Amino acid sequence: MKTIVHIDLNAFFVQCELLKNPSLKGKCVAIGHDSRRSVISTSSYEARKRGVFSGMPVSIAKKNCPELILLDVNFPLYIHYSRMFFSYLKERFPILEGASIDECYIDMTNEIEKGNEYNFLFDLQMSLYRATSLKCSIGYSDNKFLAKMASDLKKPLGLTYLGKENIKELLWPLSIDKFYGIGVKTAPRLKELGINTIGDLAVTSDPRVKKALGKLFTYYQNEANGFGSDFVDNSPRDPKSISKETTYLEDVTSHEELKDSIITISYNLEKQLKYHKKEASTIGIKMRTNTFVTKSKRMTLEKPIADAYSIQRYALDLLEEYYHNEPLRLFGVFVENFTSIKDETSENLIEDINSKLTFGGKIIKGSDLK
Repeated sequence: MKTIVHIDLNAFFVQCELLKNPSLKGKCVAIGHDSRRSVISTSSYEARKRGVFSGMPVSIAKKNCPELILLDVNFPLYIHYSRMFFSYLKERFPILEGASIDECYIDMTNEIEKGNEYNFLFDLQMSLYRATSLKCSIGYSDNKFLAKMASDLKKPLGLTYLGKENIKELLWPLSIDKFYGIGVKTAPRLKELGINTIGDLAVTSDPRVKKALGKLFTYYQNEANGFGSDFVDNSPRDPKSISKETTYLEDVTSHEELKDSIITISYNLEKQLKYHKKEASTIGIKMRTNTFVTKSKRMTLEKPIADAYSIQRYALDLLEEYYHNEPLRLFGVFVENFTSIKDETSENLIEDINSKLTFGGKIIKGSDLK
């Protein structure tokens, strides 16, 4: 039986901002662009107590918490701390799989003496904090799903074991909304069918639920019963394209709203390109109307790009040329046709980009990372 560990940095974007500006500690802070249709990316635990959560429209967050300090996304800063996080762990553990900018799975089967998991991981949690100033929650189990769910049970600075022997106590009472992998659209449908908790899904044989989940029903039910993959994939990934989309709560016809989406998306794409050490020679936009007609337009570039500023510029060119004010329910940007860049080239490029990038009109300098 393996020992699989999931490490999740607590309120990561906010943590980075607090490290940059300690005067924000103890205050209600959230990350998000201050516009009518923007949503909260991450919020401090103080803000969460006041009803500010990830995915919430900024307008509602400000209404719930009038003293909320709203900060624009600063991906160069977050990438800086993410690299510290992964570098520290990769030096110690060879079988590591990055799940996102702020979380990973590690196969520690051969790293921890059986029976000493809690003490070992507590020491790791503290040593990571001493080395990087980053706080994390850790979950461990014999598979990835349970380890992921365990790390979410106690935050911040949680350390939780979740196994088949305690899932009925710890996992099954959780709302079906908390099930990792079941989306915000599927969970309400399941609740309409009487699946209110993870335990309900674990034991159901309702044909309506099977129909609603389709081929994924058996997969999800197995995970709810404690059976999941224990394979931690530490092989380098080589994507053929990278995309990011925004689905709007209401149909969008405003060029300004779409420009806001492009700015936010461009930093996400930059992050992914840097992670995979890629440059893109093709960029495109994707538009889905309120009648569910999907169109995409792309352009091939003379020189490959990897920075948010260039992604913004070319995506805006495509928007101006091809968008004709039809109501949109979804908008996205994608990059493809990749070439690889060497580590030292990537590092130099990032330093150059960090010295001149702008976000929402604010200049982001390399010195901001200190």
